Amino acid sequence: MSNVVTVYRRECSSYFNSPIAYILIVAYLVLMSLIFFSFLSFFKQPNPDFRPYFENIYSFSFFSFIILPAVTMRLWSEEKKQGTVELLMTFPLKTWEVVLAKFFAGYTIVALAILCTLIVPFMVSGVLALDWGAVWSNYLGILLVAMVYTALGAFVSSMTQNQIVALMITVAFSAVLLALGHPAAMTWIDESLGGQIGTFLGKTFGTFIHYQNFARGLINPVDVVYVGGMTILFLILNVLAVESRKY
Repeated sequence: MSNVVTVYRRECSSYFNSPIAYILIVAYLVLMSLIFFSFLSFFKQPNPDFRPYFENIYSFSFFSFIILPAVTMRLWSEEKKQGTVELLMTFPLKTWEVVLAKFFAGYTIVALAILCTLIVPFMVSGVLALDWGAVWSNYLGILLVAMVYTALGAFVSSMTQNQIVALMITVAFSAVLLALGHPAAMTWIDESLGGQIGTFLGKTFGTFIHYQNFARGLINPVDVVYVGGMTILFLILNVLAVESRKY
């Protein structure tokens, strides 16, 4: 694992030695604060409720469309554009070690951005009694689901040397994964195609339905297995994509 740690440190340094990580983290914190205090109109509610901050599809679900693609788009694309990916792969490193290291580096930035938003519930706790058990359950769910999107973004980045293309494709795929798990989408697909196709696709691949269980304070082993399975799937695809460049 020493090789993984070495590459991980290299990747993290590339983020923090430039304004990229700081800009993304601050932008995400500002965005989530605006969504909560302005879009969800927390202080205008007759009975202020913190749950919409997690359960509303326009709140934390936004991280899949904004922060994650912006973080992961450079993981492999920049290496390919600069021609350093070939040099990197000539080192005594296994492909899976490099893939894991880049994934963990990207996920570190994502996790930091998400955890920085804890300032919002801490602020709200000054005027409203919170169920901190539910809050921590929600954040656990957010952090777990973020692993899926990070692995997806890393895989897409390995397929192109253009960061903008990687960004756009990751946004599109993230939107599909999110939408598949939405109850309205599952119902529409069931009615359009018949049977339980929409329900099957939503529960198998959709992120929204699994995240909603965490948003309700439920820690279901099925949701944890989903996150693990999808993350491993995209990491395997990432390894295969990088390996294919050797032949």
